[in-house]
Amino acid sequence: MSPHLSPPSRSARPGEAGIDVAAALAAWVAGVDRLALFGASRGGAQVAAARQLAIYLAHVALGYELTRLAAAFGRDRATLRHALRRIEDERDDPAFDRQLTGLEAILMPLRRERVTVGGRCR
Repeated sequence: MSPHLSPPSRSARPGEAGIDVAAALAAWVAGVDRLALFGASRGGAQVAAARQLAIYLAHVALGYELTRLAAAFGRDRATLRHALRRIEDERDDPAFDRQLTGLEAILMPLRRERVTVGGRCR
């Protein structure tokens, strides 16, 4: 099954579709199965890198809080902070930065579509 046609993950609860979109995009870029990003095991280096990218995109481009991302990806907040630092460090490479800027641009319309209900993004 292709990464963007996989069945919904455990993160696909109401209001968290953006997490799945970020994961699908990161999995597509890395050439891995989207569901592997939500697995309990670390997976191979490609899966781990794709997961870090998905976490970064969901947090930075879509504005998801680390607590929600930790629950969705089954990781603790320290692991998420490590992922964010790693991707930020990689942005020093101009080619990577251009690619990431393009991925963020793809996701930005989804951020604008999220609505606030009772003080919380849905």
